[in-house]
Amino acid sequence: MSELIRFRVLWLFVFLGIAGCRQANKFVAPPPPTVTVAHPVERAVADTIEFVGTTQPTQIVDLRARVNGYLEKIQFEDGSIVKAGDPLFLIEQAPYQSVLDAARAAEQKATASLALAQSQYRRMEPLLRNSVVTQEELDVQAAQVATSKADVSAAQAAIRKAELDLKYTQITAPISGRIGRHMVDIGNLVQSGTTQLAVIQAIDPIYAYFDVSENDLLRFMAMLRNHELPDPEKNPPLLHLGLANEQGFPHEGHVDFRELGVDTATGTSKRRGIFPNPGWQLIPGMFVRIQASIGDPKPRLLVEERAIGSDQRGDYLLVVNEKKVVEYRPVQLGIHVNDLRVVESGIQATDQVVVNGLQRARPGTPVTPEQAKPAATAVADKGAATPPSDPTLTPTPAKAEAAPSSAAAPKSQAAETSPSAAAANAANPKMSESTGAKPPVAETTQPKPPAASGPPK
Repeated sequence: MSELIRFRVLWLFVFLGIAGCRQANKFVAPPPPTVTVAHPVERAVADTIEFVGTTQPTQIVDLRARVNGYLEKIQFEDGSIVKAGDPLFLIEQAPYQSVLDAARAAEQKATASLALAQSQYRRMEPLLRNSVVTQEELDVQAAQVATSKADVSAAQAAIRKAELDLKYTQITAPISGRIGRHMVDIGNLVQSGTTQLAVIQAIDPIYAYFDVSENDLLRFMAMLRNHELPDPEKNPPLLHLGLANEQGFPHEGHVDFRELGVDTATGTSKRRGIFPNPGWQLIPGMFVRIQASIGDPKPRLLVEERAIGSDQRGDYLLVVNEKKVVEYRPVQLGIHVNDLRVVESGIQATDQVVVNGLQRARPGTPVTPEQAKPAATAVADKGAATPPSDPTLTPTPAKAEAAPSSAAAPKSQAAETSPSAAAANAANPKMSESTGAKPPVAETTQPKPPAASGPPK
């Protein structure tokens, strides 16, 4: 009986020794996340200023009739392109043709009366020398000749007026451009100067109106005094225009009108630019973006737009220092240059700016920086980058590295405990034979590999 007790005590000490020699699980930190970095681009860039403007046609004509009458013909298609002199509308001509015929008849009558008066005057002149007629009678005949001449001139003027009225019944395009829809149908009465018939607009080139604030105006005036800007009278400032759905400012033009004075209600001064519009990409009434260069180009630092972050403190960039630790850099941004953005202050040319992987980079934490690829391949890889918020798409180097260490633990512990278990079996062969069980450490007490979130409790 005492031998059995001693054997159990011995077996208990062996078991406790095995448990005490077991290696404790330790947390294996994942490697630093990988981010893509790039140095700022150094480039000479001129200061620019942007405005919001509206487009308007260079010429617009509101077609109205100059004579009254019923509309007989519409000689164009709504929305078509017309040239100066093309016939557009025809008003009933018969009444005006009758007036013209009557004026011509009156002119013939006045001409005949003039001829008669002149003939009588020529016959009376020699009679005055023979005292057959008095001087008074000759003067009356001379006045009759002058009156007949005036009647002829009046008749000729009436003819010209009738011809004009007849001509005005044919309404032609005064300018080249695009005509809108007709506002009056055939058969309706057209009132002179009142009835609107159609509208023609010339949009090649096209105007873009915008407003300059008083502060900007004072700035430009100071730069002109310091000879930092060319004389706008001799060299009109260049303008670049872009639509809401266009990248950058592809349309080039120049300033052709500057309003004198500042509007007291808005504190702005009106400016107008003119832009070629051969393809009619610009139409009247559109809101457009207008950019103007200010001064000569100066060296600037530019970064990709995707590298810029924004929070309650303002705009910032994440920079990897020489210790491969992320730093938070507040920056002051400048103008857009294609896909890049000018950085006025906050970084240097030697800084490594994080351009991809901003969600994995945290200020004050280490990272593994990788230099950005050339532009030809960076664009192709841009769509492949995925945010780490999706657990199925999160990069897994940390797990791949941690798995071998945790998987190796059971092997080493099994190697350490297997000799003790063999000794226990050798010391008590009856127990091993009766139960047929393997050493309990290898089967039931083996700890699980450590989780990625921290050490096991």
